[in-house]
Amino acid sequence: MQNYPVWWETTLTIYNKYEDPQTNLITWYRYVIDDAFWKYVGDKVTINDVTLETNNTICRIRKDKHFLPWHEWIKKPNDLMKNFFTLGRGDIIVKGEVDDIINEYQSGKRSSDIIAKYKELQGCMTIEEIAINVGSGRCNEHYFVKGV
Repeated sequence: MQNYPVWWETTLTIYNKYEDPQTNLITWYRYVIDDAFWKYVGDKVTINDVTLETNNTICRIRKDKHFLPWHEWIKKPNDLMKNFFTLGRGDIIVKGEVDDIINEYQSGKRSSDIIAKYKELQGCMTIEEIAINVGSGRCNEHYFVKGV
């Protein structure tokens, strides 16, 4: 058993986006993770005397038997996708456990509505970067995610 830091105590709700290649319909699958690390970080970058600020969030998710790489997750039958999670660019993570259902075809329930609802309230990110930090010799195997 790995010894994760005590500050890895945040619950996250992950929304994975799936677009059916035959119908082009979008479905979002919700999965809740416990004992993760969440941190808001503001980055500043200066280019040619112009300073740009970004509002990034990072999280680290413990290695989990229900995680599948995206290329494996999309091969699951639709009724089984909800039993697993993946981490892909454009997926959404909300800090805390929430029970919202994302439906891109219903006003007030679209992904943009969920992001707006939780962005300032408790924290929310759209995934931009992922690193799978698992394997032999790794201490505290985890998945690293960065987003806005």
